Amino acid sequence: MTMTEEIERLLQPIDSAEPAGPNLEYDAQFQALEEVARPRPERALGAGVIASEQPPWRQVAEQATALLLRAKDLRVVTHLCTARLHLDGFAGWADGLTLLSQLLERYWDAVHPRLDADADPIERVNALASLVDHATLHTVRSTRLLQGLHPAHFSLRDLRLAQGVQREADGVDEERPGLGAIDTCLREIPLQALVDLDATLLRAEEALAAIIRLFTERTPGSGPALDPALRDVHELRAFLAAYLLERNASMEQSPADTASDGKRAVGVARAGNGAIERREDVMRALEQLCDYYARREPSSPVPLLLRRAQRLVGLDFAALLRDLAPGGIAELQVISGDPHDA
Repeated sequence: MTMTEEIERLLQPIDSAEPAGPNLEYDAQFQALEEVARPRPERALGAGVIASEQPPWRQVAEQATALLLRAKDLRVVTHLCTARLHLDGFAGWADGLTLLSQLLERYWDAVHPRLDADADPIERVNALASLVDHATLHTVRSTRLLQGLHPAHFSLRDLRLAQGVQREADGVDEERPGLGAIDTCLREIPLQALVDLDATLLRAEEALAAIIRLFTERTPGSGPALDPALRDVHELRAFLAAYLLERNASMEQSPADTASDGKRAVGVARAGNGAIERREDVMRALEQLCDYYARREPSSPVPLLLRRAQRLVGLDFAALLRDLAPGGIAELQVISGDPHDA
């Protein structure tokens, strides 16, 4: 069964009378999932110390899937999202987030935990909080991209350290790929692998955005704060965009390559003449500027601002304001309130 078929299977109504099924919060199977998904912290045992332990993620995924065939519950889906992230990287995470967004879309009134009598979504917001807790964001930022395809596979954290926008914690001595190695990786891997990675990240980005949009539309001002995860995915896609553009532009100049590989990169923007006419061209230009500073002026702080500009490209006004001046969101909500209040 493909993941698309699996997602569709989990989206099917439980029954006609109760499409989202019963509330299983106090069910033994639900409680067992909560227990098995809980990490075991480091603990003392006599004179010794037992190291912390990660949950058995495959077991978490299996138990969550079994529960979702009995009830549509956001708490269960978030466990599935985290398990798939650990098991299958961004592809698994994108699948889980897609399932989550579509459950909300199809079963908003019925999905568990349900809204209270005042339509307060606090229980749902709490259920989704684990998508952006410290442990999950750490995993998102540490998940290696293109692992098995190139020796210099890397994570978002590796990228930030290589770019100088983040510093390694004191006492950590771990070998990581530098910016040159990451650049080589993205130029040497098969183009289709790069296209597939971008498509996976796009699915995650669209699912996160859809969840935010649903809460914004149906419970204005009371949605989950998923922006940190959305920004992380957007940052990765912004970095990859320049390589997609450059490699597709190179293919345009090589008819033989275009004939054999071009069909597989359909849908990726192309720009071969250097003109800035589209958003993708802006991303390419910013990446070229960053590359110049990395090669010619590595001590310059300018790339820090350029990288931030990259992350902002494509964001709507509210997201821009949230990134640049978080305190301005409250002002924006006052200004853009119900027009009948004016």
